[in-house]
Amino acid sequence: MTEAGLPPDGIIKTRVAFEQLISRGIGDTIRVSLTVPNSRKPEEIVAGRQILADIAAGRVRSVVDFGLDTLNIISCPSCSRVENEAFIELAQQVKEMTRYAKEHAITIAVMGCRVNGPGETDDADLGLWCGAESGQLEAPQPGIGSFSL
Repeated sequence: MTEAGLPPDGIIKTRVAFEQLISRGIGDTIRVSLTVPNSRKPEEIVAGRQILADIAAGRVRSVVDFGLDTLNIISCPSCSRVENEAFIELAQQVKEMTRYAKEHAITIAVMGCRVNGPGETDDADLGLWCGAESGQLEAPQPGIGSFSL
């Protein structure tokens, strides 16, 4: 179980999931997935080790409450299917542009590929996914727009 996203939000969401599962003895392998360029991928290992060390020491920070009415930005971890890393900057721009909506129950998904992007944005209120040179904007009515990268 992991929640990809921009740091620090992606780390916090992953921590919440790991704390809940590991505290119940569930899971023997972990993965932290962050929306960062490949040159920063070692940060995922550092975050994972820190989370495990904190859990082992009893430093658990989460109380799960899925009923929060707050902005939720989901972004992918930039795997080998990504054809263009522009989505990382796009995710950061979305985060900055939507600060005003932080107290509203809105989910925005920013995905980095056209393989998983369309499906993973289905449950979001607004979804953006990127291909090699263009992207797609999805809202409750699919296919409402596209953009160039």
